[in-house]
Amino acid sequence: MLGGARPGGGVAEKGPLDTRKGGPFGQAVGIVRIPRFGGSFARPVLEGTDRDTLIKGIGHYAGTAMPGVVGNFAVSGHRTTYGRPLHNIDLLRKGDVIVVETKASYVVYAVARHVIVTPDRVEVIAPVPQRPGVHPTAAWMTLTTCHPKYSASQRYIVFAQLVRVIPRAKGLPASFMTVPAGAVA
Repeated sequence: MLGGARPGGGVAEKGPLDTRKGGPFGQAVGIVRIPRFGGSFARPVLEGTDRDTLIKGIGHYAGTAMPGVVGNFAVSGHRTTYGRPLHNIDLLRKGDVIVVETKASYVVYAVARHVIVTPDRVEVIAPVPQRPGVHPTAAWMTLTTCHPKYSASQRYIVFAQLVRVIPRAKGLPASFMTVPAGAVA
């Protein structure tokens, strides 16, 4: 398996961020919530993308940025097995919200685009997605999973850009968790 600017302008609210590059494999990084997948969708994000970690939830690619930090917070999850956390990744639409809850913050991303690639296209998790060697100036989240469903011949990739970081003490505004019309229940 493979800085805070709002898309369209403005400055994101700053909150406490975890800037480390991960921790021990299997350690929790946060919880991902995707309203498009239904109001109750919440899956753990664990450090690592090895088999044992992905059985338990969504895995964070070691060495990629942490949530909300400039660079690429890249994660992977199963699409058809082990709880299939990214089963409906193809339903995500431009502008859909993805919230990563950490110990310190709610990190809010908005889906920007998706691509389908062969498994060897590892540049999707580069600090600037699909642009290896380029210095990052924005915070991205990349979700990776197998494609099509029930096959591992390709990878379905979703890129989301940081919208806002909200300190946990302030709470997450309900507007970020509004389930869009046509969402999966």
